[in-house]
Amino acid sequence: METEVKTNSNVTKLAAAAIAIVFTFGIGVVMVSGHPTMPTRRNPVLQSGVVLPTASAPQTASVQPVALSVNVIGTIKVQPELMHDASVETTAAVAHRRIVKMLVTAYCPCTKCCGENAAGITASGKLVDYNDGHFVAADPSLHFGTKVIIPGYASSSVEVVDRGGAIKGNHIDVFFPTHEEALQWGKQTLNVIVVD
Repeated sequence: METEVKTNSNVTKLAAAAIAIVFTFGIGVVMVSGHPTMPTRRNPVLQSGVVLPTASAPQTASVQPVALSVNVIGTIKVQPELMHDASVETTAAVAHRRIVKMLVTAYCPCTKCCGENAAGITASGKLVDYNDGHFVAADPSLHFGTKVIIPGYASSSVEVVDRGGAIKGNHIDVFFPTHEEALQWGKQTLNVIVVD
């Protein structure tokens, strides 16, 4: 089934192509720039006095169609297509999660856990009060910023923001503000969810 699209002397080839696209896909809005009845960013008011919604003042508006006279000088033939016939590729970033069995130990900012030069700054440069003191030290195979979910530690995922000399491979060190809390955690083997 063919559809005829009629143009006048005031419609440019670009506008005709836009109309052809609208008829091809069956949907769309064609706006001719500078047309007196079309709203613009500077003037969101149509000649009929209807104010269109703006970002600063969300409102609803109804617009009545406007009849225009057209002098026909030629025709364009368009073959309509169904939308589901067009192949459309979409890409979405999806977080990859994997479960890794890890040795989970604990540490605090004291000199016993962090050494004589402990200054309350992690290897990534963040202070120890970052994320309310909920973060982990991990092997360099887990990059800074990698999120992990550790059963029994924090109410949500936490980031890798620190390193440690004894933290190698599948070993992770959770941070606590006091040495007593770190000792209470002890040493546990847990299934840790790593969000890549």
